[in-house]
Amino acid sequence: MEIGHKLKKARESKRLSQQEVSESLGISQKTLSNIESGKSQPSIIILAKMKDIYELDILQLLSENGIHLST
Repeated sequence: MEIGHKLKKARESKRLSQQEVSESLGISQKTLSNIESGKSQPSIIILAKMKDIYELDILQLLSENGIHLST
């Protein structure tokens, strides 16, 4: 499953609208839509903010998508 799809599921599980999340992130709703649909990738700063909003383990999310970061 692509990262955008996982982020969309996380948002929906928190019962948040794209508008609510995009305002919290300081990005447009269109940008968030593009991230969730896989048309663009979130920056590491946006991912960090999403981690807090969605209560996600970003390292796990990234490693599941073939991105490996050393700590």
